[in-house]
Amino acid sequence: MSDAARIARQVFASKPKGLTYTHFRPSAVDLASIDATLSVATAESAYSAAISYAEAMSNLQHGSTAWSIVKLYYSCFYSLRTLLLLNQVVPFNSGSEMLLDIDGKKFQKGGKSSHHWNWKSINKVGAVGRSWFTSSDSEEAYGKLRKHRENVNYTHSFPDPDFHKCLVSKENDLGKRFRTYRDDSAFFYTYLDDHLAIAYPTKLIFQLDTSLKAASIFLDEEKIAHLKSVWKMKDRCPIS
Repeated sequence: MSDAARIARQVFASKPKGLTYTHFRPSAVDLASIDATLSVATAESAYSAAISYAEAMSNLQHGSTAWSIVKLYYSCFYSLRTLLLLNQVVPFNSGSEMLLDIDGKKFQKGGKSSHHWNWKSINKVGAVGRSWFTSSDSEEAYGKLRKHRENVNYTHSFPDPDFHKCLVSKENDLGKRFRTYRDDSAFFYTYLDDHLAIAYPTKLIFQLDTSLKAASIFLDEEKIAHLKSVWKMKDRCPIS
């Protein structure tokens, strides 16, 4: 748990008994304390997103498709979490999943679990609610990829060396697929069932890459070096 999430949980735990979370407002001092930890929390979460994506793509190149689905899902999970942090929204658990909207100075329901976001709450938060990654299309794509991950983890176990159906494509060159999805400015492939398992996390990780640079948040050299050691494609590794 990041310091930002830990402090947010402590602040929420101080809510007077009987007062609803919708009427509980954190103090300016509390908000400043949490805000001071956001850059570190964001960088740590971004690294988790990036290394999950890099490992997924590397595994795909070596035929480990089931683990790739798991890693692609977790890349999305951490990408979304990081994008929330970049917009001053802190996910945390306090008996249930919650969100702290720092700019709005209020708490929101976070979802029924850390992997089942409350998208309605997310869309109530300023600029976040106007972003493509919080759209209904994004919500649906995330849900489908989560089900693919649950499918290989719990339903059919690991089907290697057979390709999971969500990864089958007429294009066998992974590099070409990567570049197509990365450069898909019209979001043509991002949400399509036959493409989203790779296309959706690819769009998310490059959105995150752009957003981190805009916020002047960078990974340390050791993490960048490790990312590059895992990344086996000729194109630039995102968030490096």
